[in-house]
Amino acid sequence: MRRRTLLGGALAVPLLAGAQRFDQMPAPGPARPLPQPRLQQLRLGNGLRLVLAQRRGMPLVTVELLLGQAGSLLDPPGKAGLSQLGLLMLSKGARREGQAVDAADIAFAAESLGASLEIGDGSASGSLGLTLATPQLDEGLALLADLLQRATLPPAEIERARAELIASFRLSLSDPALLAQLLGQRLFWGDSPAGQVATPASLARLRREDLLAFQRQQLRPESTTLILAGDLDGGQARALAESHFGDWRSLRPAGPALQPLRAQPLPVRTVLLDLSGAGQSAVQLLAPYPGSEDEAGQRIGILANAVLGQGYSARLSHEVRIKRGLSYGAVSQVESLPGAGTLSAYTQTQHGRAAEVARLMAAELARLGREPVGETELAARRASLIGAYARQLETTAGLAGLVSEHLQQGRELATLAQLPQQLAALRAEPLREFAARYWRADSLRTVVVSDLKEAGADLHQLDPGAWVIPFEQLDLGNPSLRRPAGR
Repeated sequence: MRRRTLLGGALAVPLLAGAQRFDQMPAPGPARPLPQPRLQQLRLGNGLRLVLAQRRGMPLVTVELLLGQAGSLLDPPGKAGLSQLGLLMLSKGARREGQAVDAADIAFAAESLGASLEIGDGSASGSLGLTLATPQLDEGLALLADLLQRATLPPAEIERARAELIASFRLSLSDPALLAQLLGQRLFWGDSPAGQVATPASLARLRREDLLAFQRQQLRPESTTLILAGDLDGGQARALAESHFGDWRSLRPAGPALQPLRAQPLPVRTVLLDLSGAGQSAVQLLAPYPGSEDEAGQRIGILANAVLGQGYSARLSHEVRIKRGLSYGAVSQVESLPGAGTLSAYTQTQHGRAAEVARLMAAELARLGREPVGETELAARRASLIGAYARQLETTAGLAGLVSEHLQQGRELATLAQLPQQLAALRAEPLREFAARYWRADSLRTVVVSDLKEAGADLHQLDPGAWVIPFEQLDLGNPSLRRPAGR
């Protein structure tokens, strides 16, 4: 075998013929298999489901209580915000070891465990959780059990929490991005349960009796899942679940069950909100998306959404930001609810370019349904999704989030590990057919929040039938989005 030697005196290094040069990138190695968690599940005698996602090697556990009947879709008509306020109140007062503790005591208890309490309020469910070291898990579960089963709803705290939510709502009205999101929700879903928006008026109607009914009817063991992700085994998980939640019983008959949704869009395709003095225009497009029961449709939709607006090199960002410099970024996201879902594409831009940006985004949606995506582009988006999935598997919080999302979509946990293979199997034509079915031009809804004087005539020409609403007349609780005359 011939040998060559790099010049360098005493430090000369012999190289085999054909060896990799030091100034060349090495060839990529084979992809490593993703480490999949061991999943175990069972039900306690009271109906509570326990899911253990075992991850050994680091003494850390993420706890999530997924509250399946505590989403905003179950808020009674006229009382939008009940679930949000009800979940927030879980951290505002409880009985612990026979003593009443307040919000400060609860925060101190969580922080003393090296954790922070996390409360989530979603459309179809709520959640309560924390991440902490394994030796602290018993105390952490005791805290969560007390908050969930023994919340005291102090009247002064109710008023304080109500004021907090109202202040947050009013603050969102000054932010074009948040305002566009609220308008898009109302425009797309209309007067269906998903179209309800918690406003100061609806929050003001809530009474302590409503919150008590929420606790007794919607927070129930048979509709709750305890997710434990991290460093413990099945025997430990079951013993802890039985110890802290085994005696939990429903106090009242269950409230109404969640029904499949049907969008009831408002009778207009475009809403232009005149927010005088806004620094930029917010542009949002909304389109249909499969419901949570359509697993095959969601798989294709996840990849279609990634092509459209997930990442710097995705199509929306490429057309709006990279090619034209019209925004710092354009993104899309999807949400699947029982019966129906929605895609939302969003960006911010200069007032005078808002109409141009809206047209560009609509054109990209249409192009997905017209032209098959190239294999190179499709491979990049698949890799991005699989990479994000792999990163979630690396942390207990990410792992718990994956399990929670899977359960909320009504899927069997056994299919959780199949996502990379399912994405790798998808091809361009099913993706094109999906976009052609769901993202047709006649199904799109558009919201632009802008200073209309600065935006100019082009924005008004975007849709001659658009509703043009001055901010001073906006009423998100009204089907017309305007305050009734005389108010």
